[in-house]
Amino acid sequence: MASGEERPPRALLAGASRRWVRVLPWAVAFVLSVALLPTTIVVLTADYGLNGAVAAGLAVPQAAPLLLAVVRPLRAWYVVFVADVAGGVALLGPDFAERLPWPFPAPVLVGYVVLCLALGLRESRRTLLLVWLATAGANVGLGFVAPHGFAAKELLFTILGGVALLLGGVLRERSEVQRRLVEQETISEAERSRRTLLEERARIARELHDVVAHHMSVITVQADTAEYRLRTLPPDVREEFTSIASTARESLGEMRRLLGVLR
Repeated sequence: MASGEERPPRALLAGASRRWVRVLPWAVAFVLSVALLPTTIVVLTADYGLNGAVAAGLAVPQAAPLLLAVVRPLRAWYVVFVADVAGGVALLGPDFAERLPWPFPAPVLVGYVVLCLALGLRESRRTLLLVWLATAGANVGLGFVAPHGFAAKELLFTILGGVALLLGGVLRERSEVQRRLVEQETISEAERSRRTLLEERARIARELHDVVAHHMSVITVQADTAEYRLRTLPPDVREEFTSIASTARESLGEMRRLLGVLR
């Protein structure tokens, strides 16, 4: 099945802002694993009459991978799915009791539903659909080999698994939409800040052009025309005015280059 798990593993809800939310998947997985492992062994031995070693051999891969599901739910599903199907076959012994839930006892059902929820929070729609089809196929296939025949109640595994997959997928997509909205708002805010900066630079450039550049132009003109307007100026004063005009022109050129940068 195609999956995004080729990327470096990241725990479920690892991107949450609150620490307790980031820790929550680990806490739930740990509690369920610790609770379901002995419960499954007891149920398989006491209610279904399986040998203790066989019950433990089934319970461990059915419950322990819930911890793996926090970072790699699809790989955990591979293990749990095979173990659940093998468990359903193992329960078809001579002491099979039609009154007991089959092919999946209650602890197994709980663990699988939680695992499907974790899958929904991580995997793509295509992967979730394939997981559900595999679940339904295994459920129906086991139903056809049951001694008492196929019963509608045995579809509970498929129905609850599908609901969990759907719920997880909806929550994941909702989270993705919210994340994209936040990113878009961040981009919009950055764009507004950039636009404000450009407007401020344009305002400064306009003021420099309207005030400073105008005054520099006036100084240049007055310095250039001083020798014509004031014919009695001594030569050294004329040279001073010429120097002032030259400096003013250079400053005006620098000012225009600066205005080009600001704009």
